[in-house]
Amino acid sequence: MNSTPFVARAISAGAAVATVIALSGCSSVLPLFGIQPTPPSQKTTSGASGGSSTQATDARLQFASVFTDMGSVHPTVDIADQLQLRLDVWTEQKTHDWTPDADKRFSFVIGVYDERVPAEAPFDQKRRVYMSNITVSAKTSAASGAVESPYVLNTDPLKVTLDPEAMRSEQGLGLLITSPKGGFQLESQQIGVLAPDTEGLMLDFAMQISFETSPLSNSYTTQIVHQYVPVAIFSALPAATPTPTLTPTPIPVG
Repeated sequence: MNSTPFVARAISAGAAVATVIALSGCSSVLPLFGIQPTPPSQKTTSGASGGSSTQATDARLQFASVFTDMGSVHPTVDIADQLQLRLDVWTEQKTHDWTPDADKRFSFVIGVYDERVPAEAPFDQKRRVYMSNITVSAKTSAASGAVESPYVLNTDPLKVTLDPEAMRSEQGLGLLITSPKGGFQLESQQIGVLAPDTEGLMLDFAMQISFETSPLSNSYTTQIVHQYVPVAIFSALPAATPTPTLTPTPIPVG
């Protein structure tokens, strides 16, 4: 799939889990893996474009996945009142081609939208949101019960952003991700070879976010935001056994 920087792709309808956890009061580092309870005060939505019913009835699909045949998903979460973080994830091939041995690559975009004002409102009327760290990890689920971590990213988004004119915080809060002037995109992230009995994996996107309490207030609240994307892994179909070609027996003449 061709990518366009900082543009959300297929908006869909399905299920993913998102968690927003304030840093203040945390006494330990948040776990990289595992779904945390979603606070009831947080609004989360998620989706996948049409085709999920095909996956749900596929005999090879053993792991609930919001990805579709087109390989895209777009979960969202409110990190504050009418301040929505959107994560758009897509793949370079159909997810039905994601087998343990296949080349599995994904790309993603992160952006925040201040819905207190119209999209066309001047940027100074929007709350600025910055991201100072991005951690993406994968945890597999296999029939044997074995667990692998085939992909881990932990970095400062300013070091890896594709935007040559990325805007950064003067207070050291990281990369601006408020739309339309800010956003983060990373492409072609590779997941390695998996155990043959792998049924699926969970991608955990953990983002350290600082959002402005009101436009131009220069006062910020910092949170860690989790978004989870389950991805099914399909069993490779056995190679077809060639049908033997029968050679006719010559009939003796005379």
